[in-house]
Amino acid sequence: MSLPGASGGARPDWSGRLVWIVLAATVAAMAVVIVMALVDARAPRRDGAQIEVRLSAPQQPDAAVPDPGLVEQTPDGPLPIIGRDGRQPWQAYARSFDAADKRPRVALVVAGLGLDADATRAAIAQLPAAVTLGFSPYTRDLPYGIAAARKAGHEVLIGLPMEPAEYPRKDPGPETLLTTLDPKKNLDRLHWVMGRGAAYVGLVGIMGDRFTQQRDSLEPVLDEMKARGLLYVDDHDGSKSLAGTVAHELGMEWAVTDRILDDDPTAPAIEKALAELEAAATRDGAALGLGGLYPVTLDRVLAWTATLDAKGIALAPATAIATRQKLPAPAP
Repeated sequence: MSLPGASGGARPDWSGRLVWIVLAATVAAMAVVIVMALVDARAPRRDGAQIEVRLSAPQQPDAAVPDPGLVEQTPDGPLPIIGRDGRQPWQAYARSFDAADKRPRVALVVAGLGLDADATRAAIAQLPAAVTLGFSPYTRDLPYGIAAARKAGHEVLIGLPMEPAEYPRKDPGPETLLTTLDPKKNLDRLHWVMGRGAAYVGLVGIMGDRFTQQRDSLEPVLDEMKARGLLYVDDHDGSKSLAGTVAHELGMEWAVTDRILDDDPTAPAIEKALAELEAAATRDGAALGLGGLYPVTLDRVLAWTATLDAKGIALAPATAIATRQKLPAPAP
């Protein structure tokens, strides 16, 4: 029995058919990859408990680009420095304020931006531009967040996680400054935080009620901030923290929190804290309130700030009250 084609007849061109089969399979595979990529791009992404903030690329990207004369390129990212001409980041990136304004000044810092995309967008878009915004250092795409905030007129702080009294039961994250670390290690963590973004005026404390009571741990950190021309906003008042006192002694720019607005995140409690903040500003000439991203906080702050002009009080960015507050003696 002879096989087909074993005699002198024509043989089928199997090599040509194989080429066409391979090409068709490749095109089909590419189509599947493209479709899956499109679906993935539209799906929300989450990493653990953190919500990835995908703010749109800024229309004016220069809002997030640091002044070339005020930055040092390092393995930790672009770290702020004082310019050769003496310009300092806390001044260069500050929101403008009329220095001749003699009214009592009240500053508001809303912190914790970046971990919730919707709340972050709401704070940037809805709060008065004179409200200073503080971003978590763990924010994804932090330069975009800073750019969006600055484009809306806000000056920006980056949160600095520090050891709380309840550590490790309360843990501000993997880059937390600790009293058990040597100063060099804490400075390494400080540099990591500072290198996460650019074009910001300074840092705002996150927790830290143990760390800010230990001068040996605190002073090298504040001294490094001073050397880089940054403002430090302490999230405690002067009776609970050495930060304001040490910063004052070092001759750096500082502000301390007179009232936490939303320890009790209810409308009546927030309104009471705002009234106390208003009284402190009237009495002392300058006061600072710190709040979080609770919807009720944003709502009450919006309503309250609308009343300040009629009361003869100026809503000021944090940089405009730097070194203007009174520091009570820390409790023994």
